Amino acid sequence: MNIKNLYISAGVLTILAIATSLFKKSDSAPLLDDRVGTAIVERTALSDTAKIIVEKEDETLTFANMGESNTWVLEERYNLPVTYDRISQLAQNVHEAKLQRFVSENPERIATLGFETGERIRFSDKLGTDIVAFQLGKETENGRQFMRYEGEEKAFLVDTTFFINASLDSWLEKKLVDFGADDVTAIEASLQNGDQIRVTRENADSDWETDDTLPEGKILNQSSVGQIASRLSDLTFTATAETGDENVVAAKENSHQFTLKLNNGDSYEYAIGRQPEVAVEREVEKEGENGEATTEIEEEVVTPEGPVYYFIASSNNADPVNSYMERAAFEASSYQFTSLPDTLEKLLSDAPEPEESPTPLVTAPEEEPAP
Repeated sequence: MNIKNLYISAGVLTILAIATSLFKKSDSAPLLDDRVGTAIVERTALSDTAKIIVEKEDETLTFANMGESNTWVLEERYNLPVTYDRISQLAQNVHEAKLQRFVSENPERIATLGFETGERIRFSDKLGTDIVAFQLGKETENGRQFMRYEGEEKAFLVDTTFFINASLDSWLEKKLVDFGADDVTAIEASLQNGDQIRVTRENADSDWETDDTLPEGKILNQSSVGQIASRLSDLTFTATAETGDENVVAAKENSHQFTLKLNNGDSYEYAIGRQPEVAVEREVEKEGENGEATTEIEEEVVTPEGPVYYFIASSNNADPVNSYMERAAFEASSYQFTSLPDTLEKLLSDAPEPEESPTPLVTAPEEEPAP
């Protein structure tokens, strides 16, 4: 064997020795976990979920299943119903997220990954046993997020990020009644200025009619009357409040009252209003251009206009809206209030001018022939 071959053999042996050494080191180092590449939790396991608890900063959200797969309530918001799509999306995000890689089990390294301020998420069954519980850490620039299971000192990187809105009201189902404008066959309105009217129709294809006496030359404006049914059947809320809140009490005392009767025999009583602005006039001493003292009257707002709240009562005792109203007050947008008529005049329009009958033509009598 010549010198050249000896060098080649030695080089090959050196490379093999290095490779073997690296393999042994990687085999013994805690760089992998058997769960890498799998989902955070299997989808089938989540089917037994009775509660989902999310802790985020100083807020806790507890979602409870009411015994039906698509009926959930938020305990921290008066046990009001939650939008099912939001719950479904949260569960989907969890079971579709995969552990992309093992990051570390070094406590000092884990302390830098943001778990102290991240969300804690727990899915539990009817007995309160955890199906899965984990913490979320920082998000990475490429759309990944650090994660670790509760009770473990191991950190992973998952292949997605989680966004969980901590606003409690954002999770709630915003529509509280289940009927449409076409179902309304009668409306009774008592407006803030004292005007009242009752209108009826046979069905959705019929015109609204009234037995009440209307001002001379006026008729019902079909579009304006129909808007009451449309607005109230689609009424949604933006936020909730305590029933005894001063703005809630003031809204009820300064409200329009509507009763809607449906084609199935049920009826709904609505009140919608807000604290009106209260202003007073005050004398203010001012100095004129030439230094003379003048007195001017200025208007000062004592009580600002309050938020809009609405209240509903169903004739059907089993309708859940009755219990919702006992637990909380529901705030609506200003538009949902201002778009409703506040005077009888806004429900009327001018009657059409009567058509004039054509004047009959007068023909001259035929002359009789001379005898």
